[in-house]
Amino acid sequence: MIPPVKAIRRILFDNVFYDDEIVPVKKRTYPYDTTPSITIDDSGGSAFMERHIVNDYYPLDNTHPLFDDEDPFRRFPQQVLREVHQGSVNVNVWCDDEFMREDLINQVERLFHQAQSDYYIFCDNYRDGECSGCQGPCIVDLTSPDMRGVKGQCPNPELYHYRNVFSTYNLIRSSFIVNQPFSLDDLSRTEPVLRSVFKVTCGYYVDHVIGGLVSQGFGSDARVI
Repeated sequence: MIPPVKAIRRILFDNVFYDDEIVPVKKRTYPYDTTPSITIDDSGGSAFMERHIVNDYYPLDNTHPLFDDEDPFRRFPQQVLREVHQGSVNVNVWCDDEFMREDLINQVERLFHQAQSDYYIFCDNYRDGECSGCQGPCIVDLTSPDMRGVKGQCPNPELYHYRNVFSTYNLIRSSFIVNQPFSLDDLSRTEPVLRSVFKVTCGYYVDHVIGGLVSQGFGSDARVI
């Protein structure tokens, strides 16, 4: 499963509803799925773009002599072999009627926009109202008049180790493109199945940490990010 599929599933899973019921999100193509449902199809595959060696910050394995038990989030500059790929994914929205289609499409579009805007529920530390970064309930306050609160963003990303879905799955945010949905309805069936398709393209990278501690361009000490 390529990283864009994992990211899209993370964005949509348990976040789309119809008649107060969760709409299932599955990694599947055909035959027809139950309606309503959302399926993710990566049959378009991915294309290799380039490979190079970079210096980047990565956490240390807990067996490393410099691993800090009191600050396990701490990242150190290390040498990394990085491969860049471009992936193409189809997100299929299966519906019974036009009212259902419009409702689900609007929800999917809103979730994609929120994910790109660093909305708090897409932080890797967030689970069911709890934040592993602050070791307690998520403190995002949507009623707060401050700049980040009204946008549903973490009030202190550095302190609470905010990590969005793009960094979690090594997606290149600027290349994340969600095209407007198009219809591939099957009207030949006794009960017509309406299908809307979002085509999503995104660049991503796959890292292999070579190891060692490097300081070129990073300063003499590691930083916490």
